[in-house]
Amino acid sequence: MVFWLAWFVALNVLWLALISAFVFEEAVLGLFASALAATAAVAVREQRLVRFRPRMRWLLGIRRLPWDSVRESGWVLGALWRLLRGKEVRGRFRTRRVELPYDAAESEAKRALLIVGESFAPNTYVLGIDERNGEMLFHELIARPDE
Repeated sequence: MVFWLAWFVALNVLWLALISAFVFEEAVLGLFASALAATAAVAVREQRLVRFRPRMRWLLGIRRLPWDSVRESGWVLGALWRLLRGKEVRGRFRTRRVELPYDAAESEAKRALLIVGESFAPNTYVLGIDERNGEMLFHELIARPDE
């Protein structure tokens, strides 16, 4: 019950944040959606089909996501402006080294968090992670300077 309640609260808070304006009907719909999603999460957990063991230190990078989103939105809008004026815009594929834990549940959690975190901003999309070589492949709509 604790696991279900934790999912329900987290998903409902996310729902309320995403609707951006409190409307009673949408808030009620969010309660039903959160309950359904929490029930699905519990069902998956009970079947042990997915093992997910994140570490709190992995979430430290989340603080940069709002800034990355704003910055990359500017890049994408600038590229759209260049395209509308008939100029060329180039994207590219890149790889980055990632270190994954040996524990399977931790590795799955870290891969999921890396994919969501790196794909959050509008310029970058993660295509996959090669576990054997420890590399993440992603595409940038607008090639950004090397970091």
